[in-house]
Amino acid sequence: MGERSRTIKHPASGRQLRCARHVLRFTGDEVATQRAPFLRDLLDVLVDGAQQAMRLQIDGRSTAPGTPPAWLEDAAAFEIEQIEEREIVLRAPSLAEALSLRSRQLDLFTAAEPGRSCLDYLEDSLDDALAGREDSDRYDRPLMATLEGFGRLFRHGVDSIELINGRTLRVDAGGVEAIRALRQRTPEDRRVAVGGKLDAIRHSDRSFTLVLTSGETLRGLAAESVAPADLARRFGQPAIVSGIARFRPSGKVLRIEAERIDPATGDLAAWSTMPRPLDMPAEPHWFRVPQGPSSGVAAIFGGIPMDDTEEEFQEALEELSWGIPSNNTEDLAEDGVLPDDAVKGNHEGPKPVLAQGGKAVVPVEPLAIERVCTALDRIDL
Repeated sequence: MGERSRTIKHPASGRQLRCARHVLRFTGDEVATQRAPFLRDLLDVLVDGAQQAMRLQIDGRSTAPGTPPAWLEDAAAFEIEQIEEREIVLRAPSLAEALSLRSRQLDLFTAAEPGRSCLDYLEDSLDDALAGREDSDRYDRPLMATLEGFGRLFRHGVDSIELINGRTLRVDAGGVEAIRALRQRTPEDRRVAVGGKLDAIRHSDRSFTLVLTSGETLRGLAAESVAPADLARRFGQPAIVSGIARFRPSGKVLRIEAERIDPATGDLAAWSTMPRPLDMPAEPHWFRVPQGPSSGVAAIFGGIPMDDTEEEFQEALEELSWGIPSNNTEDLAEDGVLPDDAVKGNHEGPKPVLAQGGKAVVPVEPLAIERVCTALDRIDL
């Protein structure tokens, strides 16, 4: 069944909106699509999922503390056109149509395609989650938890759900379990502080890009605690971003939700590293940092003088070793650490690694260690 469109009335203005058709088809011996408990569980997933998928696409996160933005209810609107025994038909306007009364805001949503609807974005998120695409930007932890709600329909005699709109997505018990496993292996959020240059600031959703010294980029969202004027003033400048890192199932950073953005001075190298999860085994490629003119081997070349004479090199070694205790017997004796050779005599001749001490077997200490310990025993602390 291909995609078709028709018109519905905008609830606020009464204007006609062109809407795309989405079909939900259910299999199972005891499916009852007209029953209220079934519709409640289905609409919980569809309404919450459509809003979260749309907000993730536009705002960079599916949920956030506080009151949802005013545009979200219009952007995530859809209606039920028809309910049959094993099939439900939905209609959803495109983003451009849904936000036509907010024409001043429409051009702010540059991250979204105006010709697509909230159900299109929901299906995109569901498709990536079912396929197990671990590096996807189309879902996060809260949205995955919402998609798991399709599993509640199985209590109503449903074996599988098909979402049809030019493509067909099939959700069954195995698919819901795959989404749950994907969410469970997603690393926990962690608090981080990362240094880099602020770039690509977007005032509509307080998003920004942080460019690390390696050239890698991080997507960030500034919290309400960050003043817009401060964010604008930091544009193009080195900064330290402190906040919460959210991760993908693969362990890569999805975004940083910044609570503070402070100016940075000096060398950013110590701060400018990609955040890693704390609860995942380390992967070798995590430690492969791109080398630049001031990092890696390039930082060593020219830092060590290579034209010294042998005498100058020896003097430099002696300066470095000044003050370091020596294990040489003569040196220890000259320093007064060894008043006699009683310890040395005890070590002359072959000695076992272990010795019998009463009823216990104890290790035999090396000569140098035993001499130092003997000397320290004479000191009254």
